[in-house]
Amino acid sequence: MFITEVSIRRPVVAWVMSLILIVFGIFVFSELPVREMPDGLQPPVVQVRVDYKSASASIIDQEVTQVIEDVVGGAEGIKNIDSTSQNGSSSVNIEFNTDIDLDDAANDIRERVARVVDNLPSEADAPQILKQAAGFTTTMWLAVSSADWSDLELGDYTERYLVDQFSSVKNVGRILVGGLRELSVRVWIDPIKLAANNLTIQEVERALRSENVSLPAGTLEANNIDLTLNLDKSYNNIDTLKELPIKMLKDSIVKLSDVADVEFGPVTEKTLFKTQTKEALDLKTVGIGIYARSGASTVELSKEINKKLIKVKKTLPEGVNIEVAFNRANYVGSAINEVYKTLITAFILVVAIIYLFLGNIKAVIVPAIALPVSLIASFLGLYLFGLSINIFVLLSFILAIGIITDDSVIMTDAIYSRIEKGENPLVAAYKGAKQISFAIIATTLILLAVFIPLIFIDGIAGTLFRETAIALSVSIVVSSFVALTLSPMLASKFLIKQPKQNIVVIKFDTFFKSLSKFYEETLSYWLNKKKIIISFIILTIVASGVLFTIIKKELLPMEDRGIYLIIGSTDEGSSFEYTEKKAQDVEQRLIPLLKAEDSPYKRFIMRVPGFGSNRNSFNSFIIIAQLNDWSDRKKDSQTVMREAIGKIVTVPETLAFPISPQSIRVSNFNKPIQMVVLGSTYEELEIIQNSIISELRKNKELSRIESDYSRDKPEIKLIINKNKAKDLGISTDSIGKTLETLYGGKTVTKFNQLGKEYPIILQQYLEDRRSKEGLAKIFVRSDTTGKLISLANLVEFKEEGSAKTLARYNRQRAVTISANISENYTLTEAITYLERTLEEIGVENQIAWRGQSEELKETSNELFLIFSLAFLTAYLVMAATFNSF
Repeated sequence: MFITEVSIRRPVVAWVMSLILIVFGIFVFSELPVREMPDGLQPPVVQVRVDYKSASASIIDQEVTQVIEDVVGGAEGIKNIDSTSQNGSSSVNIEFNTDIDLDDAANDIRERVARVVDNLPSEADAPQILKQAAGFTTTMWLAVSSADWSDLELGDYTERYLVDQFSSVKNVGRILVGGLRELSVRVWIDPIKLAANNLTIQEVERALRSENVSLPAGTLEANNIDLTLNLDKSYNNIDTLKELPIKMLKDSIVKLSDVADVEFGPVTEKTLFKTQTKEALDLKTVGIGIYARSGASTVELSKEINKKLIKVKKTLPEGVNIEVAFNRANYVGSAINEVYKTLITAFILVVAIIYLFLGNIKAVIVPAIALPVSLIASFLGLYLFGLSINIFVLLSFILAIGIITDDSVIMTDAIYSRIEKGENPLVAAYKGAKQISFAIIATTLILLAVFIPLIFIDGIAGTLFRETAIALSVSIVVSSFVALTLSPMLASKFLIKQPKQNIVVIKFDTFFKSLSKFYEETLSYWLNKKKIIISFIILTIVASGVLFTIIKKELLPMEDRGIYLIIGSTDEGSSFEYTEKKAQDVEQRLIPLLKAEDSPYKRFIMRVPGFGSNRNSFNSFIIIAQLNDWSDRKKDSQTVMREAIGKIVTVPETLAFPISPQSIRVSNFNKPIQMVVLGSTYEELEIIQNSIISELRKNKELSRIESDYSRDKPEIKLIINKNKAKDLGISTDSIGKTLETLYGGKTVTKFNQLGKEYPIILQQYLEDRRSKEGLAKIFVRSDTTGKLISLANLVEFKEEGSAKTLARYNRQRAVTISANISENYTLTEAITYLERTLEEIGVENQIAWRGQSEELKETSNELFLIFSLAFLTAYLVMAATFNSF
């Protein structure tokens, strides 16, 4: 082959080509992002979130969710639309195909939503457009804590001084503040005092808004000087706010302090966030969640944040501490270091085996040099294809070591065999390379034919296989190039005939010759038994197919990530105070485990309400159990979790269970089984789900079988006597806005302090909101007589159950039935059981799958096709190579 001949005749050319590969490979190695998993592991998702405070799920579904679905449904490349309407908020998740750019998708959705903003309720907040992708997970959590400061002071300091500092760090995508009790000015209205001063809550609202404005008043033109006049906002001092005049009476002025108590307080009191460590308990804590920018290196971002942390600590006031509570890069770094160790071990073993076979230390030099050159040059291929250094890419390198060494080994062996027969090293290199070059090229083409079809798999498995296939293909091509250039050149320079003198090599050579003789005799015997051999091959293929169908299958095995989560809830409709007490009961049971002498725990972090979809559910909570470093504990996370489960699940009147987060979070905190049933009405779906769940509960391998639809949330409906209200001159709008402010709380304007604005929130006292009797204290003004009318004369109460959440899937009403599976029960077995159950029940509705269930089904269906394609491609390449079918 021409390139081989040139390399032998001109050794410098071979060295130069290899050095170019090494230099550029080392250079791009430092430029490649380092992350745990491949980029694009999950499809790009754009979320449209709208907060509509105090609105019920049914109202939000009709007036917000469906409006947004209608306008975004025509976007290009949509895979599915998953919508959730719950009390106070709407969330529409638009999942796109993996070939769609996330930024382009977000811009398209943003443009479409802008068209219907005016069609949304005026009381609803502006839509938020959020981008989500595989890399868009929390890279680090920083814990800001203090034993002396109040939670309000700590939260305000974090937002005012710390968030912006970390936001400016390179490759930070977003900052999330967790457990924050935001500072605000609370105006606690006394309805009785309002009525006594002949005022309504709407008149107080108008007074607050009209007195707090900032307007340019014009220009004062003095001698040779123009001065700009500004009318600044009035509220920058809480005492000034208390003295705000609301209404003028005959002989006095009604001030805000006459009808309300004004004080600094949290935006919502229904938030609890605290930390338990071995050194201190019940620490007031605020978390700073740092998200990496899409495509950024997790490890590099972690290093930059740690550098910034050192500088920030120097500026902290006394009594405040900040530390890293969670760092994903620790797991990523540990996992990748283990892969590097395996890579080095594999290299040593390969070199040792080559030495045993060849018995010549100089012969070992050729593949020993060729192997690192091939691996280093492969990083250049990763850079050109836009890949990253991750566990799967490094795993492919481990698999590739044997393959990429093979080319250099057979080249070296072919040349050394000729030298042993007496040929000159230069002549042997030329003739041996010419003899073996075709075999190397043919092997390379066949291997490429096997791996390249893996690129066409979709979904999570596709992303994993795609990077593995590309990395392996690049390694194979580079190793073939090195075997055809560098290896014969090195062989011509270093190989000489040398007798095997090492006793270990001599004994291995004797054993190998006897083994070869045994193989030759056995082969000669079986070559005449064609029918038996063919039958054995057929039997092997059939047995492989049978074993494939019965062997347990799962998307990914369980991992020890140094953390587990406790997801908890109380009965639907439970108050925040009740849920807080139950969450603390669970936490108190875990503290002895934290304080134990050989405790594997590092800290517990508790939040009420929970994260994610439960952020507005005051009957939910989450406890994050962070474990010590892997080297500092003897037990894995699954063992630790099993030891604690008895303490977690036995708290009375509380549903709490531990889960182990995985690297591929197909659906945050969700169960592996997720089956979606679509229908025309929720009443129809409720009947179907009840029949399905009752059957599923007969299977002991399934646990926590639940649906996302239930009408068990207690709700009080106010029925307005419209005839009476009309006679008295009271509008429904006036009643609704009065209740919205006093019971739900309303931000009416802003308060400025030290350059930062805080909301001024009007609401009545908690005591007046605890019972129905509080309505008797509320008055609205008649539009006809101008007199105050008590709401108790206009409304009646009706208590009923309602749905907390209304879900839609692909713009249809839907319910999702989810379940956990036991350790000895695979996801494939569970899905098969569910499909059989649906057939037995006779469900004719459209069925869809979500999360791990969806990915496993898609992957399983495609693997057979991809395997067949790989088999066919490899066969055709072999036929072309040997010119025979």
